[in-house]
Amino acid sequence: MSGFQDVRDVMDISGPSECTARAPPSKKQKTVEKRPDGITRELFALLGENPPPVAIVENKFKEKPRWMGKANPWVWKDFTNPARNDGLVLRHWERKSEESQALDYRFSKFNVKADIPSYSDGEYEVLKDPDWPREETDYLFNLCREYDLRFIIIWDRYDFLDGKTRSVEDLKARYYSVCRSLMELRTPLNQMSPEETQFFGMLDFDKERESARKKMAAVLFARTPAEVSEEEMLLAELKRIVMNQQRTLEERKDLFNRLEMPNSTGSIAPYTGSQGLAHLREMMVSSSDKNKKRKSIAMGGNGPDGAQQGPAVASAADKSGNTAAASQKEAPQLKKQVRKLTDDEEKEYGVMYHEKLSQGVKFRSTMVATNVKGGTAQKVQLALAQLEIAQKLTMPTAKTIKKYEQLQSAVGILLDTRKLLEKVEQELRVLKAQQEAAKEET
Repeated sequence: MSGFQDVRDVMDISGPSECTARAPPSKKQKTVEKRPDGITRELFALLGENPPPVAIVENKFKEKPRWMGKANPWVWKDFTNPARNDGLVLRHWERKSEESQALDYRFSKFNVKADIPSYSDGEYEVLKDPDWPREETDYLFNLCREYDLRFIIIWDRYDFLDGKTRSVEDLKARYYSVCRSLMELRTPLNQMSPEETQFFGMLDFDKERESARKKMAAVLFARTPAEVSEEEMLLAELKRIVMNQQRTLEERKDLFNRLEMPNSTGSIAPYTGSQGLAHLREMMVSSSDKNKKRKSIAMGGNGPDGAQQGPAVASAADKSGNTAAASQKEAPQLKKQVRKLTDDEEKEYGVMYHEKLSQGVKFRSTMVATNVKGGTAQKVQLALAQLEIAQKLTMPTAKTIKKYEQLQSAVGILLDTRKLLEKVEQELRVLKAQQEAAKEET
């Protein structure tokens, strides 16, 4: 019996070589896991090949620490603090090192002193103040050096013999004014660096503002709980009013935008000729016919439903006719009951009579009548703009619009009068010039 290789040779099929032939799969070797300590062999055999992840913790004592070397000894050492000027010697425990180094006390870096300027006799001639003598100024600067510009402590320790009673603001104002004048005296303002200019601006102390701030803080601190609650209520009411005002302004702006005429984007060129006008007329007639048909369908005039509703519509029409006739009979009685309002009642209820009103909804602010015409109207608008009077009134009531129209006419008359006055003055100057010229000739 021929083998598989003979069949491949007969069919001229090239097969893989022996080198490239697939090697038989190797058998999976079983990995033997090491049995952990603290568990018996029988129990470990019951776990199988995939034991659950159970951590086995044995209770053992803490291991003995392993020291890398010998412990460094500590010594009782003397030290001096560079921040002190009395030469006091103190002692503390310090780790002993092989090399003895004379280092400064580590906490001496926190001894930071304020930079208090000093002045000479010649410089003090510029720093003079009639309210502050030289001795009291020196006393103030000594306290500032001693207490590092802690003005509350300086004010508490301030006790100058035969001196005035000074407040904290007085001490600050005198100190900062001296520092500011001294800095400007030593370095002119135009020669200062940006850092020095910034520091020079920080030395400007406003005594009145600081006093007012402290008084206001004292008043706020002395408020009663009732006053605090009332102030909170007023602030909440003010916030609500502001929010309502903003919402009203937004709604009014939106309404103005809706009522404005939309900009036309199309062209009227196709409808300028006779043929275009005829086409436009046909389009309008056809659209009106379609609207009539829609109304008749909506009223139920056509179709079987409309025929069924005919008697009902007729009865409704009869009823409406009867009611109309009854209303005509009662009309004379109603006319007798109408009474005319007085002027005070018309003002109270806002009743107005108009000769002619245009169709559509309009704002009263857009219906302001301009009595001034021509080139004077533009000048009137410029004059009102200079007076900071808006063209659109915020509250366009009938009285306000009437006053606004009167103001426009008055400004127009004033401008016309000024124009005539300038013309007359110009003619007067011309006549005076002619008279002077005639006198000189004679």
